[in-house]
Amino acid sequence: MEGRSWSEVGKMGLRGEKMVLPWNNWQYVPTIAEHGLPVVDPITLRLLVTFRRKFCMLGCLVVGNMMMLPLAVGAEPEVAVTTEPAKTEAPPTEAEIKQWIEQLDSDKFLVRESATQKLTTAKANAIPLLSDSIPTGSLEKAFRCIHVLRNFAIGEDIEMEREATAKLALIAATENDRIAAYAEDVLKQIAPIKQEQAIRILSGLGVRFSSYSPQQAALQFNVLSGPGIIIDSSYRGTADDLYYLQHLGFIQDVQISNDNVTAEWFAQIAKMPKVRLMTIKDGPVNVAMLRELEPILPQLEAIRLYYIDVDASIASLAAKLQNATYVEFYGLPLTKADEQRILAALPPAAKIGVKFRSGGFLGVSGNSSTANGPDPRGTCYIRNVSQDSGAYKAGLRAGDIVTEAVGTEVKSFQHLIDLLKDKKVGETVDLTAMRRGRTIKLNVVLGKWPLRPDYGP
Repeated sequence: MEGRSWSEVGKMGLRGEKMVLPWNNWQYVPTIAEHGLPVVDPITLRLLVTFRRKFCMLGCLVVGNMMMLPLAVGAEPEVAVTTEPAKTEAPPTEAEIKQWIEQLDSDKFLVRESATQKLTTAKANAIPLLSDSIPTGSLEKAFRCIHVLRNFAIGEDIEMEREATAKLALIAATENDRIAAYAEDVLKQIAPIKQEQAIRILSGLGVRFSSYSPQQAALQFNVLSGPGIIIDSSYRGTADDLYYLQHLGFIQDVQISNDNVTAEWFAQIAKMPKVRLMTIKDGPVNVAMLRELEPILPQLEAIRLYYIDVDASIASLAAKLQNATYVEFYGLPLTKADEQRILAALPPAAKIGVKFRSGGFLGVSGNSSTANGPDPRGTCYIRNVSQDSGAYKAGLRAGDIVTEAVGTEVKSFQHLIDLLKDKKVGETVDLTAMRRGRTIKLNVVLGKWPLRPDYGP
């Protein structure tokens, strides 16, 4: 029988086949007749057989574990997780707060620091105690009390913020020079923080901030505008949330058109420091509610009242518009006698710029010139048509020249305004216009005047 190679012999050994070899035979012998097997070193063979058995056992363990692992994991019993309800710490007592305040005068720095930290985490009942203790101790104690009030004044709790800010303002106005100066500095330092907080909160509640370009505004002659806010139907907050308006020191224009408006809204608006332009449109507004605006009426340069329920008694408020140059009363239930009474009450500058209209809105802008320049004959050239207006829906377009309105020849754009100023919302007016030499006739349903950023003629 032919001899087998060493590799074949190794395979036979790994299969565990028994081979009888003399222990002293170290040479390769091609065949052994009685076994038909090659001669192999017995020590090597024993090592091969042992390795094979151990390797097979290790492989079984590894593969077995891999196969059983998913079963073991799937069979793991679920451990019930119980979450204990969060423990709400009771607010500190008045005695504890007073003790901490007294510790602000301690000789030990760490005691003073610990007391300051504890007071910072206290509740609203600490505010009056902090304020009242300022005149009773050292300068450091007063400064530490003001520091704690500062933290309350920039917090998220409206009531605590309001009370702490009021206390800081009172301290700045009534305490001695160093303490008052420090309180005033603190108020100045936190103003940007409170403004950023107000913008974030009010924006989240639906107050819209209008875009404003000083460069563009400078190009508009006799037009007033400024950075503003719009509180319309998008607003989802309450009157209390409007507390944050007073922190918007950069806002100059406030426009309101909301069916949920209340007197408290106007009371909050009256606290805004820089408002000079205002529009109030729609909603259940009356003269009694508008009286909440009295504190800021003298600083207004322009005001527009659209489609609200007021009467001649508004004349007493109109008399306070000392700096107003533009006043518009559109769509108000006023008689001619009411208008005369209001006009008589207005300061001189406001009388020049006042406008009374029934409130019908055509939705166009224009002038008494053509696209090629002034027309000495006088025309009513339409420069722009608002896409949301009745004029646009009826078919009037920029570039048209209106020649007739409500059966009367139109001599200029101002003439068109005068012809329509007594028309009310929902009325239909007949217009005749020229378009590239062709005459067109239109029936326009008048709408309401919209909120707009510019005040002026």
